Amino acid sequence: MPTSASHPPSFTCRSWRLPRAGHTAAAYEDALGISPDAAWPVRVAVADGATESAFAGLWARLLVEAFLGGAGPAPGAYAAALPDLRQRWADRVPPTPQPWYLADKIREGAAAALLGLCIFADGTWQALAAGDCCLFHLRHGTTISRWPLDSPDAFHHHPALLRTCPEAPALQHRGGTWAPGDVFLLATDALAAWLMATDPTPWPPLDQTAFEARIEAARADRTLRNDDVTLVSVTLPLTAAATA
Repeated sequence: MPTSASHPPSFTCRSWRLPRAGHTAAAYEDALGISPDAAWPVRVAVADGATESAFAGLWARLLVEAFLGGAGPAPGAYAAALPDLRQRWADRVPPTPQPWYLADKIREGAAAALLGLCIFADGTWQALAAGDCCLFHLRHGTTISRWPLDSPDAFHHHPALLRTCPEAPALQHRGGTWAPGDVFLLATDALAAWLMATDPTPWPPLDQTAFEARIEAARADRTLRNDDVTLVSVTLPLTAAATA
């Protein structure tokens, strides 16, 4: 079911998710988060665990939790939080003996894409990204920016992901301003690529049933790759926020 939360003044955040066709919700390896309180800044994040890696869903959830907890959106601050997140992932991997092929994957570690957005009361926003989750900024029914990728052709099979093995993270940062009534969409890779090839503007009003119907239809006609899909929308207030 879509979730919603209100933020001052009259922020609306909603989320939708759906596992890959033929898989149960337990196999869903994306993650999403929306700041739970009404304080500025409003924080939202999505992450996409790499299916080929071990316990990728756990890693995706840890990345989202860290962003909401205050590690982002500055790349330096988020990078500084990664060693602790890697240890938390290792501590939560089941200690019971694993089949040899899974044990090898655990040694290789998990990987995930991340996109986090902070919206501030002064009319500005900042975003942090690693990999191919994408941010859409909509105004008056028109997409005014797409980031960090801006074309369906830009998606490929080897994005620069955040990994549990120690390595320098490829974090990107972007900032901008928002106007009253603007909408932001955060989408994981398969859905983001499909939205770029179609039209993202009708999505915020959808309920879960309509969301699932559109996803299933797009999968059926093979315009949308069969993958976990996650979408978060943030609708900004129709009047400017007070900064006091």
